[in-house]
Amino acid sequence: MSEIEVNLKNEIGSDLGSRQKIEKLFKNINTNASKVIMNFEGVEFMGRSFAQEYLNQKHIANYEITEINLSEDIKKMFNIILELNNRL
Repeated sequence: MSEIEVNLKNEIGSDLGSRQKIEKLFKNINTNASKVIMNFEGVEFMGRSFAQEYLNQKHIANYEITEINLSEDIKKMFNIILELNNRL
């Protein structure tokens, strides 16, 4: 079982706003990994479209994904998207 950690601030930046950036990041993740840890340390902002695409990519990924170092604002954004998806 291989595990990798992705530091989002280093890979994308502290301002996560682009849906295309998270799509590219997921495409570049080593698919041999069975677990990926997404480290949100240093991330100051995450836009709604980024959060939506992140959760979409996480849902279809063929490996386990966990998040660490989430700020309260990032947690709130994920919860908003999840609540909206549950209403559909």
